[in-house]
Amino acid sequence: MMKIVQSLWSKPGQQNGNADFSAINKCGWADRKYNYFSWALSALQFRKFYDEVELVTDKAGYKLLIEQLGLPYTSVKVVLDDLNGYHQNLYALGKIYAYGIQNKPFIHADGDVYIWEKFDTKLENSSLIGQHKEQGDYYQLYYEKIYNEMMSNFSYWPESLEMSVAKSNGIVAINAGILGGNNISFFKYYVAKAFEFVDKNIRSLDKIDVSLSNTVFEQVLFYALSIEKGEAVTCYNPDFVFYWSDITDFTGIPNKTKYIHAIGALKRDRHVIDALEYRLQADYPTYYDRIMNLVRTNQI
Repeated sequence: MMKIVQSLWSKPGQQNGNADFSAINKCGWADRKYNYFSWALSALQFRKFYDEVELVTDKAGYKLLIEQLGLPYTSVKVVLDDLNGYHQNLYALGKIYAYGIQNKPFIHADGDVYIWEKFDTKLENSSLIGQHKEQGDYYQLYYEKIYNEMMSNFSYWPESLEMSVAKSNGIVAINAGILGGNNISFFKYYVAKAFEFVDKNIRSLDKIDVSLSNTVFEQVLFYALSIEKGEAVTCYNPDFVFYWSDITDFTGIPNKTKYIHAIGALKRDRHVIDALEYRLQADYPTYYDRIMNLVRTNQI
């Protein structure tokens, strides 16, 4: 049985301290309560289909997700306080750290991914697993600005990135809504290279958009290293076309829609957040009521 891993490094969501409580833990969502709804629905749906769902987090994340929300993870590793010396906008480092401590086949899923069936055997047995490939004119425009900004300002640049761009005739990434696989040695290598990429350029971060850089050292580098190592990436959605129709159709649950990823700006889309709230309230009313009580009393 495949192991599911989720991770929460709290520092990126708490960068406003206590100065503006309503802004803490929004993490891109229209309101912090939707972030909590998302974590609950994600964890609870994965537990419906998988016997092993691990949380990798820090002390603050343990308090939130385990002690306060009471989410039913089967194991918890409280290790991400090790990252607290890093820039608060390097949010993908928590995920990358979580990849690196795995010693058996796994699929890491973001806290805004929800499933209504277990992944098929072909995907679970794959060497490397991702959500979908990001390639073509739309993605080239998205990645090009931050990619070039990083190249211009960083003192260290992985050769594998340049080789991948040349071979693919453009920037290609693997969306990390889910990321994992059976090739654990590849992940050890990838995590080491990702941290090397960040660490060797740590003094240049003030020259770039740090938040946007996450997609390069996580998603673009992952694909580049898969090319370097000659490892194919099996994608959950190999025919992915468009976010709205392909990945956030709450109306199709559970018969048509089996997988949703509330990615990026969709966290502020009224249709998405209303559907998320309805789904949690309808399917897990005890968790919904718990979250609403904690939010109303400013405990989370």
